[in-house]
Amino acid sequence: MNKPFLVFFLSFFVFTDIQFDGYVNNEEWKGAETYNLPYEIDPSYNTEAEHDTEVLIKHDANHLYIAFKAYGNKDYIRANIRSRDGINWLDDQVAVGIDTYGDGRYYIRFSANPLGSIGDNKVDNNDNFDGSYNVEFDAKAHITDYGYEAEFKIPFTSLNFPETQTQKWALMLSRKLYNKGTEARYLNYKKIDGAGCIICQSTDFYTIDNLVKKNKKRLIPSFTTNSVRQKNSEGNMNEEPINSELTLGGEYEFRGNNFEFTINPDFSQIEADQSQINVNSTTALRFEERRIFFNEGKDFLSSDLSTVYTRSINSPDYAMKLYNRGEKHSYYFLDAEDTKTPIIVPGYQRSYSGLLGKSHANIFSYNYNIEKGQNIGFLATNRDFEEGGNSSLFSIKGNFLFKDIYRTQFELVTTGIDEPFSDVINTENVSKEHTYNLDGESFNGYGGVFGIRRDSEDWSTRYYFATKSPNYRSDLGFTTENDWKKHSFEHTYKYRSSGFIRKGNMSFKKDLMLDYDGIILDQETQVSARVELENQININVNWDNSHKISYEGFVFNDVKDYNFGLSYSPSEKFWMRLGYDWGDSVARNIDVPEIGKRTNYSITSRYQFNDKFGLRYSYRKNQLQNTITKEDYFSGYITSIRGTYQLDKNSFFKVVHEYNNFNEDSYTQALFQWQPDSATIFYFGGTVDQEDIEGTWEVEGSQIYMKLQYLFNFD
Repeated sequence: MNKPFLVFFLSFFVFTDIQFDGYVNNEEWKGAETYNLPYEIDPSYNTEAEHDTEVLIKHDANHLYIAFKAYGNKDYIRANIRSRDGINWLDDQVAVGIDTYGDGRYYIRFSANPLGSIGDNKVDNNDNFDGSYNVEFDAKAHITDYGYEAEFKIPFTSLNFPETQTQKWALMLSRKLYNKGTEARYLNYKKIDGAGCIICQSTDFYTIDNLVKKNKKRLIPSFTTNSVRQKNSEGNMNEEPINSELTLGGEYEFRGNNFEFTINPDFSQIEADQSQINVNSTTALRFEERRIFFNEGKDFLSSDLSTVYTRSINSPDYAMKLYNRGEKHSYYFLDAEDTKTPIIVPGYQRSYSGLLGKSHANIFSYNYNIEKGQNIGFLATNRDFEEGGNSSLFSIKGNFLFKDIYRTQFELVTTGIDEPFSDVINTENVSKEHTYNLDGESFNGYGGVFGIRRDSEDWSTRYYFATKSPNYRSDLGFTTENDWKKHSFEHTYKYRSSGFIRKGNMSFKKDLMLDYDGIILDQETQVSARVELENQININVNWDNSHKISYEGFVFNDVKDYNFGLSYSPSEKFWMRLGYDWGDSVARNIDVPEIGKRTNYSITSRYQFNDKFGLRYSYRKNQLQNTITKEDYFSGYITSIRGTYQLDKNSFFKVVHEYNNFNEDSYTQALFQWQPDSATIFYFGGTVDQEDIEGTWEVEGSQIYMKLQYLFNFD
């Protein structure tokens, strides 16, 4: 037997002997690459970690295997059985971040708690987490006499990587624990503030030779059905015919290109968006994108000006996208035919919205990737409306690092609008050059961003400028106001200690916002502070003085606002957060705006009865009062209670009740959900809507719904 064949044979034998069960057996992990986590990076600053954490990594032809041995602190371990991504806030966990390109553009983070519940997210070069990101992987774990052990199994098809003979992947290995009750984080390398992107600082890598890149080949069919009952204008309950639909989605990879499609997709959300209080708002509300199809590729669409808002693609007949993450060149293309098109027309300190018919949407993005998370790229969007007309947008953007401590960013955007003809928006208000109604006008606008930031170990300084011209509008983005320019300067001091105050910061900020006629819209000074104490008490305080505010021609001076926040988590069973805001605020939704006295407070708490069952309660109240008559401009609250029983990490049963005092209505939802992987999901539930009519609760509508979606993986 010749030597090369012997090496190949032995390597194959060693690297395929992992029993994926959450138990880290020394024999099966023999020959693995070993790492450790010697540094506590939070709340201390790169001090020696009190407890050892050992990490082992191996691979075979199809999977990457990672094992953690987390020693010590057993009496303080916090862990409950959670749904996917539910472990991020209150549990002990271990995690691996993998930058397959080694240039800091992003990394994929896989995590698990001591009971084997999992989470995954994508983290960009500014350390922003995308919690909606899901890919295929699994983890198993158990608590031991010395702490706990965890094993990860990650398919190579869940990672995008360059097609090179030798793969050298940068690693971020981390552990979150409640060390004697105080939250702490360990890392495998020193995290230096002011030393560039975080994963670029890693000194640990995992190298794989001759890895054969397997192409993704997946189909995702789904079946949905729902039954709706709704009260009509005459007060009678009508039951609509049962609505059932079939959907087909899929993904195919070829030569580094990833093609995804969905036909007749069901983009309804399993859970309703959290209700937002908008009683004093004059602009549309923004909600988080949580739909699976838009998971991959969101980083291509990132923008400080919100040039793309994928929830503006509302109910498409089909959608497809093609993207490639090359070593230097990356691109993304999306095409969709929408049947119900939401539109937001931005205006001067307010917005107008409506729902149009069909439209066709295209998005293209390109990035040139540079080391340490730097890049330069451009983005173009176009939307054609069935009612006629279209909207287009083109932007160029980049971010660069100088001497590690200086980061600068820029974004330049041009927009073009040929309006459709529609009566879905009807207002007599006009801008400087056109109406806000959809009456076939054509105009162009522009926007821009420039920022520079300096970070050191103790200080952070930032200057930021952004603008949207009076004619700026992005129909595939999210723009609620235009005709403004904003300058912002912020200076922050960071504090760390091993004493009673473990961590804190204090910030001073000055903002100046003007319109294009030079009128001051807002000129404010803000001072804020945050402290984290060793007993898991976190305190935030904020003072804000708007020296001058202009709203629709009315000018107000010295509008002061105060904020106080407190969070407390003494154990894994209990967590709470209090917020109290008071001071001055402009009453916007009256004929003549006035300054009123604002009082807002909120409480959110959670109690975990055992590792499977927990209750969550929320109460949010907003009140604005006339300073002279003491009458309310508005006053109301939203309260909700949620009980969740987690059968295992893949399935749960939940009951939610919410009451909205502003609208005097409520809803109750019961839901069962099973999700064994990133795309397979089954849920069955129902919702009852009620309204308070003259002190009597009446059912206004109800629905029962079910969905079965299954991932066929042919990788």
